[in-house]
Amino acid sequence: MSTAVSTTTDSGSTEGFTAMASQSVGASSMPSNSANGEDDRRLCTIHPSWCTETGVHDDHFGATHVVMGNDGRELLDARLLDLSGSDPVIGLGETDTCAAEARVKAMELRKFADALETLADKMDVSTSGEQPGNPDTASCPDGVSFCTGDPADHEDPNEHIHHGPFTAMGAHRPYAGRHGEGILAFHLSQVNHEAPGLDFAAGGDWPTLSLGEVDELVNDMSAHLAKLRAARTQLAGLVAGRSSETAAGSGRTWTYDDIYGVRHTITCPSWCTTDHAEDMDGTRHPADVHHQLYSAVAYAEYSEGYEDYKSWQLLCAHLAVSPDSTVSPAYRVPHVLVEVAADMYTRPMDPDQLAEFTETVAGQLEELRAMHPRLTAARAEWAARTHTTTSAEAA
Repeated sequence: MSTAVSTTTDSGSTEGFTAMASQSVGASSMPSNSANGEDDRRLCTIHPSWCTETGVHDDHFGATHVVMGNDGRELLDARLLDLSGSDPVIGLGETDTCAAEARVKAMELRKFADALETLADKMDVSTSGEQPGNPDTASCPDGVSFCTGDPADHEDPNEHIHHGPFTAMGAHRPYAGRHGEGILAFHLSQVNHEAPGLDFAAGGDWPTLSLGEVDELVNDMSAHLAKLRAARTQLAGLVAGRSSETAAGSGRTWTYDDIYGVRHTITCPSWCTTDHAEDMDGTRHPADVHHQLYSAVAYAEYSEGYEDYKSWQLLCAHLAVSPDSTVSPAYRVPHVLVEVAADMYTRPMDPDQLAEFTETVAGQLEELRAMHPRLTAARAEWAARTHTTTSAEAA
């Protein structure tokens, strides 16, 4: 993959530009006829904020940003280009890319980075699992699946502490300050046979960050959040497993008479949090009996008119099943409904559909995040313009 991307052709693409770019760069660096050579050292007057060319030149090139492979070859490169007075573009790999397209690709690359981190985590788990005598349940004398089996945690015969491996962010990064092993560390934990949980240590006392270090922090946080979500999923599986073990004695089997006088005996799923008291008054049709588990609720303000703001529930998900539903077979098996806004629901989603919906929401979240620096820049520009206008009026 070329560092200088390509030149504009009749079709509007920049493919095949590598040789011509080299020629242009070489031409722009040829000795000047100026006696004192000042023209050769003069900064670009067209794009002074990013063009790295000096002296008289028609083609403008920005600094190249490159990701290198382990074999020393370039995986991906990007730079700003303005060829012979055309509109500036971002040369991304072998394509011309506008600002909006670049932001979309940046979002995709962040997701790719998260996926690459996940692959690394899976590889670590796979590699550690292949070590002789160290299967998941063998390292812990009590057979706790996530426990690393640290002898110090198990030496007390009256109290065994189970810890999973620590996951930390930014080990040896400058932004971690004195926390050389990383910050925002977490691991799964359990004491004896109590319910497992997640120990989370935020850390702190960070140094002042440069712009580049802030970028590193943002990228690392994105990958770290993916790992935290994975740990949450693992913890949910552990909790669900314990719930299943105790479901038989949880008192969740109950009876009711439906609207026709027929008696039903119901056993709730282990995750059901509905108390079903209203289902026992003799007025229910079997199709109206639901088992549900609601997620946390978030609120935002909205308005149908200026200054008339109301609290608005959004993105509330619940796990549900209605075994005797007459609406659709999709309701008769466990599914997730998302209340996108108050009284506005998605269709009942299976795991794959929920994953697709989650990615859609995550994409929009990236769009919101991308809008934040634009808003900050817009406010700064507006404040500077207002200050200039006020100063001019005062004069």
